[in-house]
Amino acid sequence: MKFAAITIGVGIVGVLLASSLQGRATIAGTGVNSEMVVIDPEITGSVAPLQAAGDKNPNGAVRLIDLKTGASCKTVMPPEDGAMSSAPLGPDCAKSPSLARIAYWGSTPSGTLVMADAGGHKVLEFAPGDGVMFESVYPPNELITIVPAKS
Repeated sequence: MKFAAITIGVGIVGVLLASSLQGRATIAGTGVNSEMVVIDPEITGSVAPLQAAGDKNPNGAVRLIDLKTGASCKTVMPPEDGAMSSAPLGPDCAKSPSLARIAYWGSTPSGTLVMADAGGHKVLEFAPGDGVMFESVYPPNELITIVPAKS
């Protein structure tokens, strides 16, 4: 019985602590408490600036990786003008049934990347990823990522 009382007590204290922390100011979108952030210009001056918001890969080369089949191919991202353009996917992409169907691709105003077949029907859709440039979100059973090409 004492164990249950201690566990409940610790749980209540944890909830109270978490709720009190949520009311503090944070740096937008980071969850970092603004009171804890100290920026030293001498140290940060040596850090390269971030790329422009729309520039996900400065040299434009990307690698598409189908995690189900292991197919991997290198290409260049389409222009971010919202128009569909032909997708220059190489023969290595043919090892992936989904990527082999791609004829066109383009970005949307919301930041997603859409890939379509020769008939213009959507085959794949990608959203900006966490740790990767893009990850597939449509259809939900696909596991394809897009990362910057290193070589």
